[in-house]
Amino acid sequence: MNGKLYDKALALINRGASPGDVYPLLLEAMDAGDYRAHYALGTWYLYGRHIKVSNKKAVSLFRQAAENDVAEAAFDLAVCYEKGEGVRKDLSKAAAFYLRALRCGDESAAEELRRMFYWGFGVEKNRMIASEFAAFEKPGPEKPGRR
Repeated sequence: MNGKLYDKALALINRGASPGDVYPLLLEAMDAGDYRAHYALGTWYLYGRHIKVSNKKAVSLFRQAAENDVAEAAFDLAVCYEKGEGVRKDLSKAAAFYLRALRCGDESAAEELRRMFYWGFGVEKNRMIASEFAAFEKPGPEKPGRR
């Protein structure tokens, strides 16, 4: 995968380029196999940024990116399954995609998995497994007097 087209699109959007200039680059990047572009366009469709909202198109693009290990896409797809946006609500699929997001490097998915196992949302309730996901949480600043 050559990420130059996606990187160029990202640089343009960060410099305030018009979505009309960036959209064709994202399409080219998608055609070139850069699944980050799938994710980027998926967010445009999900949130109506620069394009008409279409949750179904967003889900389709997220799924393609998630299946190719784009962590953010797996996380957002999990949220779609959890909320029933663009897909039928399915908490077990949400948990599976949160796990995929975590496996791909999105540590914020650990908190979602902890919550799902703690309460038994889409998975069998298991507080012991839930506690294992707490290990991924970033430690906060040390409290005074504690070591």
